Amino acid sequence: MKIILIFCILFVSGMAVAQDASFICQQQNVELVPMDELNSKSIEFSPVYYQKGLVFVVAKERNRLLDPKTGQAYFDLMYADLAPNGAAGRPVSFSPNIQTQYHEGPSTFNTEGTEIFFTRSNVSGGKGINSAKGEVQLKIYQGTKGTEDWENIKELPFSSNEYSIAHPALSPDGRFLVFSSNMPGSLGGMDLYIAERVEGRWMEAKNLGAEINSKGNDVFPSWHADGYLFYASDGLGGHGGLDIFASRWTPENIFAGLQHLEFPFNTGRDDLGFIVAADGRSGYFASDRKPTQGKDDLYHWTSTQSIFCTPAVITPEYVTREILITNETGEPVSTAYVWIIPMNAEGPSLHQEQFSTELVPNEGNDGSFYLRWGVTDTLSTESADAVSGQDGRIMLNIEESKIYAVVVQHKEYNPYVNVIPADQLPAYIRLVKAPVVTSECYNTKFTVYNAEGNQVLNGAQINLTGPCVKKGSNLITNTDGHTMTCLPLGCQIKADISQAGYAPHSFLFTPAEQDEHWTVYLKSSATLTAPPAPIATGTVIVLDNIYYDFNKSEIRKGDAGELQALATILKQYPDLTIELTSHTDTRGTSEYNMELSRRRSESSKSYLVLLGVSASRIITKASGESMPRNRCVDDVPCSEVEHQYNRRTEVTISNPAEGMEVRYKAKG
Repeated sequence: MKIILIFCILFVSGMAVAQDASFICQQQNVELVPMDELNSKSIEFSPVYYQKGLVFVVAKERNRLLDPKTGQAYFDLMYADLAPNGAAGRPVSFSPNIQTQYHEGPSTFNTEGTEIFFTRSNVSGGKGINSAKGEVQLKIYQGTKGTEDWENIKELPFSSNEYSIAHPALSPDGRFLVFSSNMPGSLGGMDLYIAERVEGRWMEAKNLGAEINSKGNDVFPSWHADGYLFYASDGLGGHGGLDIFASRWTPENIFAGLQHLEFPFNTGRDDLGFIVAADGRSGYFASDRKPTQGKDDLYHWTSTQSIFCTPAVITPEYVTREILITNETGEPVSTAYVWIIPMNAEGPSLHQEQFSTELVPNEGNDGSFYLRWGVTDTLSTESADAVSGQDGRIMLNIEESKIYAVVVQHKEYNPYVNVIPADQLPAYIRLVKAPVVTSECYNTKFTVYNAEGNQVLNGAQINLTGPCVKKGSNLITNTDGHTMTCLPLGCQIKADISQAGYAPHSFLFTPAEQDEHWTVYLKSSATLTAPPAPIATGTVIVLDNIYYDFNKSEIRKGDAGELQALATILKQYPDLTIELTSHTDTRGTSEYNMELSRRRSESSKSYLVLLGVSASRIITKASGESMPRNRCVDDVPCSEVEHQYNRRTEVTISNPAEGMEVRYKAKG
């Protein structure tokens, strides 16, 4: 790629490769993988981190329009979610408010993701504005995040109709902006400049000087959180074409030192748009090295060690939160044991063997369930993170950027389990009194058969757990396939049934009468691809805790915990197929919301696919604003929390896995 939002290369300097600093210590075990899920026969380049994914640039032909300067299609900003392993989901258009029929190029964001700077062709009223030479120049525009899309879009004050400024890179503190320009005073074709923002106003841009710039083109800067500047140059020597270089920001607010990155980052082709994750062990960049799917492709790189010679020690920022533990009448509960467990892509990072995903019926809505994490057994009090005092209060140290599973246990109350972002931890947790276990119990009988019901299973094990059941309540069927025990009335119990050679089975029940008789049919494990589960066709699982920003189809960073739990269930039952239906709030037009709903369903599907679920098992549907769950219809003033309640994704079981059709309660 010889032209990407830059001007024709004038010449290549013959100076030696810059290597007067040693802050990038490249490891020998760098792994490089092309982003096949994003690359196409067109051009992809300049990735930047945003929320939980990447914003990048792609050449997309619109209405058969081509840039007369390059002969290429115009550039658009695209977005794709990232999986925990760095792979990308299906790319979608980034912003309707930013997109025009001309170029939208490299972008940069502030740390909070509420401010954007991006390259765009100099346009007004949908038409390009020519310079005195008859060329449409490039400008950098600034925007802020609004309720529906990016708003307050305006060009930076040092833009001009007569020269280009492009490729913005914002400093981690948002105070400085580095960009590339061919404005008067440049040393070569395109130079890097820096501008400072003082009290909201941008000061005059300054050339970064001969230590950084060359007589060639110096372009595509990116600013790492630890102060490293990466950019591409064809005038500093190297392997050929555009090569990636690095410099470091100093306490004196200048860049000092220059280092050329070695293979596999740089080759004899164009290499550019280099970004690095916070820990220095992974990142992305673009290259037109061979083979490519088209022209420039995106690459994902990983290393077992940081590429920084003296990587900054990333110390998590902890805050202290107070939580009050009460009972149902609001009285403080003392000696309640509390765990706060960080969540990862696979679920709880600790005590995994004692957690499971549960489908819980929605009260008053037959056939509808919601998905939650539950504790299958009592956690050891020795591992608790806190114990409430006489006043019922606990203090917890948390990382605000994480999602936690909060577990509260007390011998007199039902366990409390909730998965929630750290910044949304409740001020108080109310415990529900556990049913009182008395000496009175009701006889409950179990009979276990094979799937056909023509053979009883001797020696089948039935493990009973629940708040009213003593730990270790294990039953074994006799030669008649029967077993019996006495269980407390009105207390929910989970039964796990297993037998060698058969698929295990689990179900929940609540003893309600004397001499209840439950029959269970186990299918042969030789004919099953998955264990049976009590989920029927048409079951609806409402995923309330997948949050979307206004006008966005991508899931907010850290808010995909329910999809991770759903993926666990789908992996457990590989025959199961589902329909994903997304709902929007009622702001915006019904047509727009229907399209947004469709993209949100596709986003959820893409995330599940990234977690290892086959795409063929997922059908996506859109509901738009047609099914609000509260009063927030058109023209009704509502709070953001009320609007959020309508933005949800629902999962409908379209066909059950084998073994799910089981009748438990015996007749007579």
